[in-house]
Amino acid sequence: MLRFALVAAFGAGALIAVYAVIRTHGGSIGGLTFISYWQLVVGLGALVIAGGVWALRPGDLATRLFFISGLATLTFTFAPVPFSVRDFDGNAEILRILNTINGTGATAFGIAMVALFLIYPNRLPGWRWIGTAVLVVFGGWSALILTGHVPGTLGLHFVTLIEMFGIFAALIAQYFAASGDPKARAILIWLGGSVTLGAGAFIALVAFPSAFAMTALVDARLAFGFFLIIYIGCAAGLGRYRLFELGDWAFRAVFYFIAAILLVALDAVLIFFLPLEPGPALGLSVLIIALLYLPFRDSLSRLVLRRASLADKDVFRAVMDTAFEVSAEARARQWRDILGRLFEPLEIETAATTDGQQVQIRDDGLELRLPAIADSPALRLRYPWRGQGLFGPRHLRTAEELCTLMRQADASRAAYDRGVAEERSRIARDMHDNIGAQLLGALHSREADRKDTMIRETLTDLRDIINNASSAGMALVNLVADLRAETAERLAAADIALDWTVDIAPGTDLSPVALHALRSVLRECVSNAIRHAGAGQVGVRLEGDGTILTLTVNDDGTGFDPDTVRRGNGLGNLESRMAGVKGGLELTSGEAGTTITARFPAGIGGEVS
Repeated sequence: MLRFALVAAFGAGALIAVYAVIRTHGGSIGGLTFISYWQLVVGLGALVIAGGVWALRPGDLATRLFFISGLATLTFTFAPVPFSVRDFDGNAEILRILNTINGTGATAFGIAMVALFLIYPNRLPGWRWIGTAVLVVFGGWSALILTGHVPGTLGLHFVTLIEMFGIFAALIAQYFAASGDPKARAILIWLGGSVTLGAGAFIALVAFPSAFAMTALVDARLAFGFFLIIYIGCAAGLGRYRLFELGDWAFRAVFYFIAAILLVALDAVLIFFLPLEPGPALGLSVLIIALLYLPFRDSLSRLVLRRASLADKDVFRAVMDTAFEVSAEARARQWRDILGRLFEPLEIETAATTDGQQVQIRDDGLELRLPAIADSPALRLRYPWRGQGLFGPRHLRTAEELCTLMRQADASRAAYDRGVAEERSRIARDMHDNIGAQLLGALHSREADRKDTMIRETLTDLRDIINNASSAGMALVNLVADLRAETAERLAAADIALDWTVDIAPGTDLSPVALHALRSVLRECVSNAIRHAGAGQVGVRLEGDGTILTLTVNDDGTGFDPDTVRRGNGLGNLESRMAGVKGGLELTSGEAGTTITARFPAGIGGEVS
């Protein structure tokens, strides 16, 4: 709190000083213009932002230098305010003092910024000696100017111009020093972009023309507003906020800023050095910039901001191909390949732990963490774009959409696999129940012609099973008639009597799937009686009341204990079939024989309650 109070005291003191100067020399606060208030806003804004960052991190040398630059900005923006309400031409002493304060603040700002980029985000080799030289050279140069020992052609605006070149030199050195540190490079790009936009705009529009005895393109007092860009950007960087997408933004902003500066400079050159009017000069400048700079800017942007990209259709195709890969290992491998093509990380590793199913950005954008998906474990991607960038909100959204698409595709594959498995189970059940029953009947048949007929029918049923032709169905009355003839022949071949009873109310019918299940269940029950029961008679009863069709098959065989006997494919198939048509199945067995009761829902889409 003490440091925040100190910052507030600096601001209040500066306001009081300005008020005192104005009142002492016969001015009035009411005479302040919009530009005056604008200067006060810029100076206080710079102080508050820089002071706030320093107060939060007072032990950091970089934040101290940042705070010094904020104080310097406050100084050179506040010093000219009294001129808006009072003419000091007749008071050489106060004029000299205000100009000295303004010049000292401007020089101090440049020195602080050069020193800042000598140590942040990395401390450059020899930074102490270079910083001392900067202080001595620029400080001494400014002192000589302010004391009248240097000609006006080499005035303060020329000093600030040279300081700007010093800032650029430090930025370039930092950029190369941060080549192995993506986070540092992203912070540097943000800070450098902020300074380029802020101080660079002031230098180009005010200091550069003034240094060469030309008229400034913008009122210097209005141009002070550009310095707010510096402090907002530097506050984000020095406070180590999450900078995610700011690297791309800074590059693009700098590119557009350079275009604007080139346009203004070229327009000025055409006006001052060629006999052109302002209108034609501006039009020619726009044409030259459009034809020469913009293509170069796009090429430079693609070079600096190069990113691997996949079209939406390519991403969709890659995800579909991955989801429908046969093996889990192939799916996991291709999922990594997709992520590698999209983000080009230096590292893709299995994450030891995950926090739910959310995609997360960690370590200030260095790492993207994805949940387990598509038979791939949770992954962590580090150092995107070959270590030249950071993950940002846009990349987070891309990863989330990619994971959602992969989950949907994986669910579709799982549903497809379940469908394939169910179809295989259906074919297996049909072959066991139907084909097995008919072949068993053919095996026990003593008549060669009948044996051949049953084999031909078996082949026909086999084709029906493979093609699932049973879904077409037939009328219940026709199926019952066929089943009676088939069952009687099979039992007769095994010397087993048949007791067949039908009591079906008119209008009772079954769906094609239920009809197919009815035939399979009856065949399986008869097959079990022939093979296992040792029965002399089998009774079959079909009853239907319009809502439920009940099939009861009983024999007078030896029976078994349903609780202890191991169930084979036959009984398991019966249960699966009845569950598939939402029917019911009951089995009782004992010394008096075995009884199986199956209930089928009548109509289409019904269910046995």
